[in-house]
Amino acid sequence: MDRNDDNKDIIREARQKAKNEKEPKKNLTADEKDTKKEVKEKIVNDEELKDKKTNKNKIYIGMICFFVLIGIMYFSAKRYDNLVYPNIYLYEEDVSKLNKEKLNDKIDILINDINKKLITIKVKDKKYEIKVCEIIKKIDKNKTANEIMSYGKDKFFMEQFGLIYLNVAREYKFNMKIDNDVIQEKVNEIYKETTISAIEPTLEIDDENVKIISGKDGQGIDKKALTNKIIDSINSDEIGKTNIVLTEEYKIIKSQINEKDLVKVKDKISTATTYFGGTGYNRGLNIANAASKINGTLLMPGDEFSYEEKVSPVELFNGYHMAPVIVNGTHKNAPGGGVCQVSTTLYNAELKAGIIPIERHNHSKAISYVQKGLDATLATGSKNLRFKNPYDYPVYIRAYTSGGQITVEFWSNKKVLDGKKYTPVSFIKGSIANTYLYSYNSKGELIYKKFIDTSVYK
Repeated sequence: MDRNDDNKDIIREARQKAKNEKEPKKNLTADEKDTKKEVKEKIVNDEELKDKKTNKNKIYIGMICFFVLIGIMYFSAKRYDNLVYPNIYLYEEDVSKLNKEKLNDKIDILINDINKKLITIKVKDKKYEIKVCEIIKKIDKNKTANEIMSYGKDKFFMEQFGLIYLNVAREYKFNMKIDNDVIQEKVNEIYKETTISAIEPTLEIDDENVKIISGKDGQGIDKKALTNKIIDSINSDEIGKTNIVLTEEYKIIKSQINEKDLVKVKDKISTATTYFGGTGYNRGLNIANAASKINGTLLMPGDEFSYEEKVSPVELFNGYHMAPVIVNGTHKNAPGGGVCQVSTTLYNAELKAGIIPIERHNHSKAISYVQKGLDATLATGSKNLRFKNPYDYPVYIRAYTSGGQITVEFWSNKKVLDGKKYTPVSFIKGSIANTYLYSYNSKGELIYKKFIDTSVYK
């Protein structure tokens, strides 16, 4: 046996020992021990060398793969520089991978389609159609196109690669400018045609008899809710897909006045009468017409009364006739001559009820049916008679003509007077009159004196 054979045996023995430690040890000579040590060192060195070489190769391969991957990601992302990213939708339309020109074409088609759509509003058995093109002022085509085309382009290319190949879906809608005035107009039309207003309970006074006339609930749509539904539908995804159908339910409209409050009206708290007989037939007709328009007015606590609102427009088509009126101190014929006698009579009844006016104006020229300072004129758009109900009880106004006289009564509850009696007093000096409101207690003693205003006449 030569030396090489001995080496092989020693190597075999060393390997066998590693696998089976129970194997009995052999007594080696010194030469055999040195040889065995050399072989072991050689094996270790060879394996270390082999591992280093393998690791180096792995690093090279990894670096190559990394740069290949980076290159793939970079050029894959760059490929979409002028294209829309995948999984991009405008409403339900897939606009992925389109260039700018084709994207604009697609947008034009969608805009045209949306403008043709209808919004149908169902109110029970009635239907109302609104064209979308009527309520959209503008669709910002360019903004939408830029948003879609620029999506992801400002990100690092690795992020771009992720957006492109990881199926990140995104949906866009048009930025639309809505004409709220048109929507409100359409809603008001529907409301007017479908709504039955509540009938408020009121009073009917015949001489000294007070009768309560019951009210009735109404029904109608909620204008605000319907307006919001229409706006929401325009801004929804559905507008890009199909026609919109909205269903609106009726809601009960309750009367604002409680009949229990009307029961409190029991007493006449003031009255005022002026004479108009012999002032002309047409003038008498105008006084009767204006009286009928304020008759039956019910003012709940805090409510404001406007004479102009009640009797206007003072025109022939509103039941008035041509009759003399005072304009800048001179008489001339005009529709409604005589309406100021009604406001004057009303003013005096108001003061006797202890109610101070918010607005009142005297005539330019003194009139014959009341003292200076106790008149109240009307000039449409500039001069009016206004007051509020200051009491915790309702106030009912009764006005009527009879025997060439106009009478105005205020009805409420006697508690509002608290035992007082109110009397308007005018102190006249030439063309100037200062008006006060006096109040007396049950004993006839003056307990209240309030300045009302100063009237100046031509």
